[in-house]
Amino acid sequence: MQKGKRVIYLFLILGISWLITGCWDRKELEGRAIVTLIALDKGENNDIKFSVRVVRTSDSQESGTGGSSGSERASVIMSSTGDTVFDAIRNLVLKSGRKLYYPHNTAIIFGNEIAREGILPILDVFNRDAEMHPLTWVLVTPGEAADILEAQPTLESLSAKQLDMMLNDFGATSKTVATNLLDTMKQLAYDSPGVVLSNIELDPNNPRKALLLNGAAVFQRDKLIGRLDPLETRGYLWSQGKVESGVITFPCPGEENKKVSMEIKRANRKIESDISDGQLKFTITINVESRLAEQACLTDLGNPEKLMELKKSQCEVIEKEIRSIVDKAQEKYSTDILGFGTELSRKFPQEWQNIKENWAEEFPKAEVDIVVNSKIFDIGLIKQPL
Repeated sequence: MQKGKRVIYLFLILGISWLITGCWDRKELEGRAIVTLIALDKGENNDIKFSVRVVRTSDSQESGTGGSSGSERASVIMSSTGDTVFDAIRNLVLKSGRKLYYPHNTAIIFGNEIAREGILPILDVFNRDAEMHPLTWVLVTPGEAADILEAQPTLESLSAKQLDMMLNDFGATSKTVATNLLDTMKQLAYDSPGVVLSNIELDPNNPRKALLLNGAAVFQRDKLIGRLDPLETRGYLWSQGKVESGVITFPCPGEENKKVSMEIKRANRKIESDISDGQLKFTITINVESRLAEQACLTDLGNPEKLMELKKSQCEVIEKEIRSIVDKAQEKYSTDILGFGTELSRKFPQEWQNIKENWAEEFPKAEVDIVVNSKIFDIGLIKQPL
């Protein structure tokens, strides 16, 4: 009996060893095209143009179609078209001889034309593919997305790495947004009235085709309807409680032709909803702490009276930024990108059931108050201007 058990144990050990040392479903990277960026555009024949920047895995010195020089010699741009995204992806094999490998992909970039038609059907294939990382960035560009793949990196070795660093550090200015595939699909899955994605362009002031994050793109459901400039984008981030840092500038008290720069250190927001006599009302309350980072005037801003003026001016600037996005969302786009409907459904679930079907008509009629509480806790090492 004991001998029989030993034989069974021996077979189990040998079986487990065989399983853990074998990779029956392995995929050799030498036979795959490692993707770092994806661009999607409308094709010339009303089909889909699929473009990728892929890492070179050979010693070839040819630049390839759309390839770039310098540090980007390690990668190449390739494009194909198809009736669907998946069709275009497989058609690319006819040019590359390799299937695509997505785990190292940094971003999915939509061209203006295809984004206006709707991004949800386009994203379907990437959500179904287990290789696509859910934290992949999703962006929009005003022109052709394929043009963004031509960008040259400035401080990093690859443009994909450069873009990743820019989006990870978006909070330094809070003038753009950083939305990944998971967040995008969450918003679309819950029938959100709108999505806001980062707007990316080629810097017109840089002849080397450098990347530039310039504000944000606004979607009604999944269709692109417009854009926000950098300050409107920060107004949106104020309303979402996503401002991390940044610089607020305004005229120096007593010297209107000189500027003061305040650095945002901490901020939070609260949205409250109310219904009175059938009128919807929302109140956005912002609490912000900042420090005096720079002054171009000779006014003694350490004076308590001047500090109060600084706080007042800072509140006015923040309120103006938030008001700009509220007005644009209500009057121009009629799209609740601010999340008012979500807040209303939490506090007044029964009333929300009665108006949610007509929310696109009710949202622009809502009254919105903005309250900003400002605190300046530091004016730096120099107490008085030199």
